[in-house]
Formats: sequence, structure tokens, C-alpha cells
Amino acid sequence: MNRVSTRKFHTASAAFLLGMLLNAPASGNDNKEIEVRVQHDSGRIIIYVTFLVPVMPQQAWAVLTDFDNIASFVSGVQFSKVISRTGNNLHVSQRGVTKYGFLSYTFDSVGEINLSPFNKIQERMIRGSMREMEETTILLQAGDQTRISYHADIVPGHWIPGFVGKFFIEDDARERFRQMRNEIIRRGRYMPAPLN
Repeated sequence: MNRVSTRKFHTASAAFLLGMLLNAPASGNDNKEIEVRVQHDSGRIIIYVTFLVPVMPQQAWAVLTDFDNIASFVSGVQFSKVISRTGNNLHVSQRGVTKYGFLSYTFDSVGEINLSPFNKIQERMIRGSMREMEETTILLQAGDQTRISYHADIVPGHWIPGFVGKFFIEDDARERFRQMRNEIIRRGRYMPAPLN
């Protein structure tokens, strides 16, 4: 690559990264309210999320398991539907989009979900655009609040750049759970707390 081509490449790369940063959603106080950690290496992505909501586990559970309506309150989900159910075992079909600045990736999946009310949600992708995906969400009562802890182990079906990818995966996860948290709080205002 000659000197002019190298300069053009670096200029284009800088403009691309700047564009990604400018298009990233603002986190604000959610950095403190929603803790997100991402490990991204060797093509595998591990995501940890934890946050508190000022409702009882049953109230949070109602939102976290509202698979048929999740597209109405999480912007990255375009379609979600329970396609079969046997007791606490479900198959859920979903389609969505993840945006990293100027880049966007669509995903399709059918997940096998095992529910342990009102404590644990386990999901394993059985087919879809990712190579592997397993997710676990745990709800623990903490006084008059609920701590929600989420763990995902994903092997994506496409390449995601290293450091920049990690930054946007964190931001995307925080935004999705911010929307989920907002919906839990919104519904909690109208849903009576369960009697002990």
C-alpha cells in the first residue's frame, strides 16, 4: 500500500470510528444503575449484566417473560413470538437488529427456554443466525427490590471488531436492559405487589 493509499485508509478508518462513537446511544446514569461487563476474545462473547428494580420478583418476572410483547418495549427486537409451550418449557422465535454505529447486524433465532418461576430463565438457541447462544437470567429478592443478573455466552455468526466491538456490545446490552428496566418500573406502578 503506497503512502497516499495508507493516508486514505487511516482517514477513512478514523472517520468510521468517529461516526460509530457519535452514533452510540448515551448511557448517562445507567452506567451506575446497570452494570455491564463484556469479554470478547477468540470469537466468543461473554456478557454479564446486573441491576436492581424497585419491585418484587413476580412483578419483574411478568416483564422478563413477556416474550410475545417484548418488541413493543425493547427497540432492538423487531419480532418475538412463543411458537410452542409445554408447561415451563417454551420455544420462542425472535428477529432483531443490533447496531454498532454505521454497522448493523440482523439476527434470527429460535430459542428453547426453561422457566423456573420466579427465580431463573434459561435459554439456549436451537437454530438461528448465531453459531451458539446460551443465556441465563436470575432474579433475587433484595428487601423491597429485585436484583436481576444476566449472563450470556455467544458465538456470533459474523465477525465483530475487537476493542470497538467490545465497546458497542456493552453499550447495546446496557440500552436493551435500560429499556427492560424502564418497562418493569412502569408496570410495577400499576401491578400490585404479591402478598407474602
